[in-house]
Amino acid sequence: MTFDPRPPAHLPDDDRIARLDARFGELAELTDALLRSLREGAADPALADRWLAVWREAARGEAVLNLIREVERERQENQTLTEISMKLSSTSAIEEVLRTILDSLRQVVQFDAAGIFVYDREIGQLEIDMLVGYEKSERQILYQKFQEGVKVGQGIVGTVIMTGHYIYDPDVRRDPRYIAARESTLSELAVPIMARGEIIGALNLESDKPDAFTERDRRSLTAFANHAGVALERARSDRLRQHTRRMQEEITLARRIQSSFLPESTPDFAPYDLAGANFPSSEVGGDYFDFIPITQNDMGVAIGDVTGHGVGAALLMANFRACLRIESRNNFAVRAILGKVNDYLYETNLPESFVTAVYGVLDRQNHVFSYANAGHNPPFRLRRDGSAELLTVGGLLLGAFPNVAYEETSVQLSPGDVLLFYTDGVTEAHDNEGNEFGAERLRTMVQKLRNLSAREIVKQVSEAVREFQSVEIAQDDLTLSIVKYD
Repeated sequence: MTFDPRPPAHLPDDDRIARLDARFGELAELTDALLRSLREGAADPALADRWLAVWREAARGEAVLNLIREVERERQENQTLTEISMKLSSTSAIEEVLRTILDSLRQVVQFDAAGIFVYDREIGQLEIDMLVGYEKSERQILYQKFQEGVKVGQGIVGTVIMTGHYIYDPDVRRDPRYIAARESTLSELAVPIMARGEIIGALNLESDKPDAFTERDRRSLTAFANHAGVALERARSDRLRQHTRRMQEEITLARRIQSSFLPESTPDFAPYDLAGANFPSSEVGGDYFDFIPITQNDMGVAIGDVTGHGVGAALLMANFRACLRIESRNNFAVRAILGKVNDYLYETNLPESFVTAVYGVLDRQNHVFSYANAGHNPPFRLRRDGSAELLTVGGLLLGAFPNVAYEETSVQLSPGDVLLFYTDGVTEAHDNEGNEFGAERLRTMVQKLRNLSAREIVKQVSEAVREFQSVEIAQDDLTLSIVKYD
């Protein structure tokens, strides 16, 4: 082993190091003198004894010096890890923390390139989180390989993540697992990154020298990988919290949009008693009901259900409502109104966005309800004698196809009749055993409540559905409205 007597920077006990340096200098002088004496054929036993004594002292000094260097390295590593821990406890961005980890690692381990790789369990694929020491072209090569799909078990990094054990490859030229990106790389060391007992990635070092890393380097790299795991786990938790917050903000906005377009009060339209209610689910859908005054004797009655949830569904519902209200005042034929609404939605909405709806006009002078059903749950006409009729006449749902022709029909109403409109959130509500509330249960309940006011019927049905449905199963919006001929 060749020993470099020059002391490394910032070592403690400079006097001891100076003395050791002097001993190595004396040893060099004694070696020269001893060699001269041997060449001259006049060996000096005293000179040989002195050389041996100094050599022994220098050897002991070298061991001490190596120990000092190791202690200093550990001190430097502990200090660096402490600084990283402080940065982890701060509000620093994940990129800054990971960059600090790799920059600090250079102070205790010599390497030419490094990478932090994470494992996306949802797609079973590895992703690059950070690289240092790669040229632009080398980065492009590596990113392209990972974008094409590097699975767990592929490459040195993928194998480390699959097995949970480190890999030291002293010569990558002989290892078929190596994913070549840097032509100058000769040796590689990779360790797993753990978080809460789970492998979430790998920390990888590359060197342009063969057999460049030691067991001490491996231990240091593992310590830094543990801090990288903390940083990545914190970043994942932060992203989850941000996603949850955004989702909550979207739900709040969707509810605000939805509630702003629902009737604030029920119109007075005697002898008909009108009422409706909407109870949004946790995700907020696009349910809608409305009473639209058209003339003194004509009242538009609408109920609809928009595909999807969240802000998108709420905006589509608002779009549908605006178009329906405009067309209901420009046309008197229900089929023409739905035809124009359908064409407008088809032209303006995104693909796979559509609305199911029932729209009708209640004529209180002639007691006629003219309607068309656009792919919606059929409303019930409940008669005083207990019989029921489904309102199914109409056509296709709105916004899915162009130039749809709708059929309309009229229902002659009698005193005591109840028109029951609802969305699938009512009939498809599930209990803990997966049973549906169902249209028949709904019809039977409203028949029993028919002597109550429309508002009270809506209230009791809504409460019954909400008591029936399981809180453990994601449920849809609950919307229904009642038109009762007193």
